[in-house]
Amino acid sequence: MKANKTYIGEAILLFSSILIFRSVWTMLDNYLGLAYLLELAVIGVLLMMLALFILNREVECKIKELKAQQ
Repeated sequence: MKANKTYIGEAILLFSSILIFRSVWTMLDNYLGLAYLLELAVIGVLLMMLALFILNREVECKIKELKAQQ
């Protein structure tokens, strides 16, 4: 039963993130138009790289912590 609640929660989270993504996309199109497409793509790639760097660093710290406990 606990797994079912987890799956339902994950499905709701996935659906809500799709709605948020679509809303942000529409707002950017309305306010900025297609004129700043390249700039927004570059900003998005830079933010993605930053997020991946932070997550990778946290995972490495967690792995080192687990190895130290063994």
